[in-house]
Amino acid sequence: MRDRAVIRHRLGQYSALWLGGFLLALIIAAGASLVAGLDLVDVADWILPTAFVLLGAAMAYGVGATALSRAGLATKSLVTALGLLLVLPLLWAPVLAVLVVAAIGGAVIEYSTAYAGFRIAVSQIIYPLVSLFTESPLATAVWALFQVVASVIGFAASLVQVWRAVRGFLYGGDGDGDVEAA
Repeated sequence: MRDRAVIRHRLGQYSALWLGGFLLALIIAAGASLVAGLDLVDVADWILPTAFVLLGAAMAYGVGATALSRAGLATKSLVTALGLLLVLPLLWAPVLAVLVVAAIGGAVIEYSTAYAGFRIAVSQIIYPLVSLFTESPLATAVWALFQVVASVIGFAASLVQVWRAVRGFLYGGDGDGDVEAA
């Protein structure tokens, strides 16, 4: 039972990270480009690497804390596997925020070094996996699928986080119980 609480706790933290990364990048990018009038490409080249480092470090901390905890081996393995599986959708959150600001402002961020680097890194990870299952060149389709899947994962994680906060506000407490040494 305790191990299930650890997993729920880590998934809750992931939800908060995704939502926080998205909203913070959205606010900073919109403020800098739409309000202050800075070039969105320059803003993206500053925001995205910073967000990647902070989100990656937070994810590594959560997985590392679980690995060093008293949780069972199955829980540690599951949290590590989920961390590896969910890191790209987590890093997609600030990218999506910058893309939303670009769409609102009518800007193009394809010239952003950070955005291009992210696309290249994702393609180097995802395309070899796709080639294991198919031989057709699906570069554009795979990128589009990644965007959709990462956005859905982030939206679902955010929705769960918001629901837990609203439920706690309405009914008092969050119902998760205490998780010690998670």
